[in-house]
Amino acid sequence: MLPLEEYIKVFLGVLAIMGPFSALPIFVNLTSNKSKLEKNQLAKNSSLYALVIALCSVWIGNAILDFFNISIAAFRVAGGILLLTLAINMINAKIPGAKQTPEELEEAKVSTKDLAMIPLAIPLIMGPGAISTVIVFSHYASGIGHLLMMSLIVIVLILNIYIFLKAAAYFSEKLGLIGINVISRIMGLILAAIAVEFMASGLIKLFPGWA
Repeated sequence: MLPLEEYIKVFLGVLAIMGPFSALPIFVNLTSNKSKLEKNQLAKNSSLYALVIALCSVWIGNAILDFFNISIAAFRVAGGILLLTLAINMINAKIPGAKQTPEELEEAKVSTKDLAMIPLAIPLIMGPGAISTVIVFSHYASGIGHLLMMSLIVIVLILNIYIFLKAAAYFSEKLGLIGINVISRIMGLILAAIAVEFMASGLIKLFPGWA
């Protein structure tokens, strides 16, 4: 188990990468032709799918890395680079390419497939950056207690995202584009700092002489 202040840091870090505020305009755009009932159902289903993915990242992320013979140090460096790229996009108020490209957004709008899994759950809520962040934070300590705390954190965050998606139109109207961009930039700065820490800790493990 980690000290409480460390779990607060983890909470803020995962919150920054999941970015419920940046997801609002995309969700509104994708569901513009849906009824209120359909929007609520999509918000619920996409949040449930994202929760399953997040919990799998917490509990079996290590097994996945072991299967591909990837060390957590190397994964921290790779995840840090990805997060830094996303952070720069957020600071510039751009939709991160790792979440969704303009072409994918247009295809999703006209697709008859269920939007809840793709692109809402993946990659809008739980994209590569979010998955790698959860896996790395899950390795900050060992033991069932730590994994249970990580599970609680992702459950609270996904619940938060569900609330925001359910009221997406209201929040988008109240915050406006400027408000959403300001929040996105603040989260981007937090994410950039976390990315540098990921890379630094990973590089020190890979190259102990650098310490």
